[in-house]
Amino acid sequence: MAEIWKTAYEVIRFTNYSFFNHDDYNNIIWLKDEGTRTMMLINDGTLSAERRQLLTENIVNRHMEFSRLAGYNVKSFKVYYEGPEPFKEKIKDDGVKITHRGMTSYSSLINHPFYRLEMHQKTKKTENHYARKVMSAHPLESHLTKYTPMTYLLIAINAVLFLINAFYINILGSLEMVDRLAVSHPAVAGGDYHRLLTSTFMHSGVEHFLFNITALFVLGKFVESLYGKWRMLLTYVLTGTLASLFSLMFLTDAVSLGASGAVYGLLGVIVVHLLLNKSLGYKLLSQVALALVAIAVLSSLFSNVNHYAHLGGLISGLLLGVLYNPYRLQMKWYLGAAAAVIVMVVVPLFFIVNSGDGEQPMDTAALEAIGDGEYEEALAIVNRTFADGDGTGVTYFALASLYERAGEDERAREYYDLSYEIAPESEVVAKHRLMELRKYRQFEEMQAVASQLDDVSDPELQLIIEELNGIEE
Repeated sequence: MAEIWKTAYEVIRFTNYSFFNHDDYNNIIWLKDEGTRTMMLINDGTLSAERRQLLTENIVNRHMEFSRLAGYNVKSFKVYYEGPEPFKEKIKDDGVKITHRGMTSYSSLINHPFYRLEMHQKTKKTENHYARKVMSAHPLESHLTKYTPMTYLLIAINAVLFLINAFYINILGSLEMVDRLAVSHPAVAGGDYHRLLTSTFMHSGVEHFLFNITALFVLGKFVESLYGKWRMLLTYVLTGTLASLFSLMFLTDAVSLGASGAVYGLLGVIVVHLLLNKSLGYKLLSQVALALVAIAVLSSLFSNVNHYAHLGGLISGLLLGVLYNPYRLQMKWYLGAAAAVIVMVVVPLFFIVNSGDGEQPMDTAALEAIGDGEYEEALAIVNRTFADGDGTGVTYFALASLYERAGEDERAREYYDLSYEIAPESEVVAKHRLMELRKYRQFEEMQAVASQLDDVSDPELQLIIEELNGIEE
């Protein structure tokens, strides 16, 4: 019996089959595959012609009962057994296809290289171990046994980019990978839309990486075993991208990176699946709630947690879960989910495109370096920003400040004017403009500059505007 339980376990791992029933009397394990509307019967021992006939008659007579219990109309039954010589017999009775196949070893039951490798390896695991795994009724445990190549590939990509980034940061002392692949409002507004996806493969530290990869492994295997490798890839890419896009409506001055948005997206797909299949009992609901709390608590240990990306990923995952199950819901729910996904793309893009060309984190770093007197570092940051095509009005302002400190007043004035033309709404640019105009008491021009500003946060700039308003009155 141990051999057929191991066989059933490996078949479940490497195919879409799942456990259906165990016939104790005849020592037969029944597996089902809803996608192909097939059942597989794995026998313990050789089937004589008489036993094959009896089994065929039983399948034909109880076909409707098996279909009802399986939840779909079974079209084909594949009966396997081990014997001294290969054997194959096909029977079609009352629209039901039954195939009897004898083989010298169950290692050739399915055509998968890893399956054959596992079947040839000796193991100390007992019959009870494989039986418990095969018959497990827990949704998460049953799906974790599946072989999920797309999940492994996504983990590998994350790992490779993490190691490359670690090399740049710790060996070369460079943030080039982050600068080129992480998502930020100015970069995306400038047309670097690839960052919405590439940022989901980047991580800021070992703890951040290990946490997200562990969650990706568990949730990814669950989604891939349910919906296949291509929908797993689509879920990761789409929810990760939408999570990044959604967060940019709220975070305009920070760099964001990590797979957590996609992880929350996978969780959303799983929740919808469990609800639609009425698998979300009290126990499992408690476990899902506990997982959400654990993710929230553990992620809070990291600095600069992007909760907006988490929310965007979860929402997009819930919507995808609906789209993956069109026949289990009314059409209005399907169309509503499709419309909501479009809204999640259009609204943030409209917001970003029309939000102007403001200050980005690299600009902030350059201005801070200038304030600290580290002019060479500031110039290196400015040059890198321009080289990456991420220059903004504030970048030109920083360059003008460097020319001014180098004594090249004419070049400085040229770039100050250019920075104001590009970003008149920037507080740092507007403040310098107002101070220059105040020297020459050009109050009307100052009023025009001030009229471009809304919700001023800089105290010094607020004071200048208040003084200007007092003069006007």
